[in-house]
This record gives sequence, structure tokens and C-alpha cells, in this order.
Amino acid sequence: MLLDWVTCRVPLDLCSDEVRTAAQLLGDRIARYNPVTGEIRYETQAWDSIRSDSHQISVRCSTDLWIQGSPARIMGDGCAVFGSGASHALDLMGCVKRMIAFVTDYLGAGNLPPADQFKVTRVDVTGNLRLGSHAEVIQGLSILRNCEGGRYRVSQQKGDTVYWSHGSKLRSGKAYAKGPHLQHMMKKPEYTGRQYSPEEIQKAMHLLRLELSLKREFFSRNDWRLLTPKQLTAEWADYFERMIGGAEMANDADLKTNIFNAAPTEGQGKSAYGLWAMIQAQGWEKARECYTRPTWYRNLKILRSAGLGDADISAGKVVALRQRIIEAQAVSSWSELLAA
Repeated sequence: MLLDWVTCRVPLDLCSDEVRTAAQLLGDRIARYNPVTGEIRYETQAWDSIRSDSHQISVRCSTDLWIQGSPARIMGDGCAVFGSGASHALDLMGCVKRMIAFVTDYLGAGNLPPADQFKVTRVDVTGNLRLGSHAEVIQGLSILRNCEGGRYRVSQQKGDTVYWSHGSKLRSGKAYAKGPHLQHMMKKPEYTGRQYSPEEIQKAMHLLRLELSLKREFFSRNDWRLLTPKQLTAEWADYFERMIGGAEMANDADLKTNIFNAAPTEGQGKSAYGLWAMIQAQGWEKARECYTRPTWYRNLKILRSAGLGDADISAGKVVALRQRIIEAQAVSSWSELLAA
């Protein structure tokens, strides 16, 4: 896993006069004005890119100095697939410090405020799963695209990429095939990042990339300075593992047994199994209309405890993705991927 994106900011009045002046000279200005009177209604600064890859570290100056981008691309050899250093270690404080140092060198006007004075407003926690083939990656994306209901809302689709809750201020998710993405990046005329070998591109075709974005509302509830790699990993796992499910079901009899074993009482087991049968027969939305809110969520809790994932429940069947993910290998380096 790696931290693939960080957005942070610091109040400009905490910066030295030299840093403040240098920051205010960055980027173009965007102004809204009245064409009749010429009065400027407001003015803001555009993001200014500091090139390190096709996705640069960017800065913008308003009342705050903003920094955003992929810390992985300014560490080690700039590998954006597995990261290195603090990015690979899920060390959020280390990533912020490295991004601050990168911008400090670029501005050349003295030190920025220390990292603990910055506020973090977005972090992408990313994992790579190796499947048996690129065809299995595409199949997995097709299944995930239909995973809706509850916490998941498919909000955007672009090509083979799947987005969930894209507009949420708390959390959003994203899944895509990493191999084609690498090919697309390297074909860009302006690309100056790490050059991936043909063998690496070929192996990356097996990678299903799952990205969790923790956003502004999340960080209003959690002090970013206290977040550990273990906690960030748990956030990622909670989001995606619930989607996929946690147990293998060989047949309907196994599933029925699991549901009744997961229910506190036989009656609740029958209710949960009845919900499963109704979803299979009439679909998620129709089934939802037939239950009171407490019964609906109680039954869903039992179904998830029985090992069903939200992708299964949305589809009304144990989806093929389950076996693929059970067999999948989480890989965290090129050596692991090349050896798989």
C-alpha cells in the first residue's frame, strides 16, 4: 500500500515575509469582474505546478498556502505504483514534511512553517491487488461498477474506472486497472516521470488498483498528526473489504447455514435469509421498500456477518469477484509483482 495523494495548507500569516512574498508571486491570477464598470468582484490564484511527473506537486496561495500532489512522485525513483519512503510506509507526517521540503527548495525564500502547523484536507490510501490476468481485472471492475446501496454510490464512470461517492466530503472510492493507466501516462508528450519497463507494464496489467480518499470532513473529525499506518490501513480495509465480503461460499446451502449461524435468533435468521431471497427475486430497491428501517439494517448486518459483501448483496448473488479476490495477492513492490 501507499499514500498516493496529499492535500495540505498552512495560514499565510504563519509564513515569513520572504516566503509569503515568493508564494504570492506564484501562478496566474483568476479574477471575476463586472464588464460594464470594470469592478473586480474577487481574485484568486491558480494552482502552479512544480513538475516531477505527469501529476505534479502543485501550490496555490490565497489566505493559505496550499500544497497538493503525490508524495510518491517526489521520493526515491518517483514510482507511483508502489511508492517508496514515507509514501510506501503510510507515514503521513513524513509525506507532508517531504512535500514541504520540496516546495521550500522551489520557492528558495527560506523555511516554511513546520509540518505540524499544516492542516491536511485529503489523503488517498491506495492498494494494489494482483489478479490472474488483465481479463480478470476488467471482470472485477464490471462487478464493482454495480456495487451500490448503503455506503456505496457509483457516482462517475470514465472508461473502465469506477468511482463511489465522488462528491462526498467524508470518503470516496475509486477502482481501475493500473496497467492501462501507466501506458496512458507514458504516452503523454509532457510526461517526465519514472520510465516503466515493458516487463513492468506487462505485469501491471494484472493489477486492480483500489484507492480510498479521506477528505475534509474526515480530517475535521480526526487529527491527521495522530493517524498511524495501522489506522490508515484499517480505513482502507474497512471500505473495500466490506464491499467484497470476507468468506467463501461454495453453494446456497453453505450460505444459508452461514446466515443462520450469524443471526442471534432463529427468527432473525429467517428474516435475513428472507431478505436475501427477496433481493434475488426482485432486486435491492424493491426489497428495501418491504422492510422497516431497523429490520432492513439488522438483516443487512446479519448478511454481512455471514460473509456476504456489498457487491454480493447489490447483485443478489455471490459474485465471481469473491473467488478472484480470495485468490488475489496484495503486492507492495515490483519485486513481489515480478516474482508472482
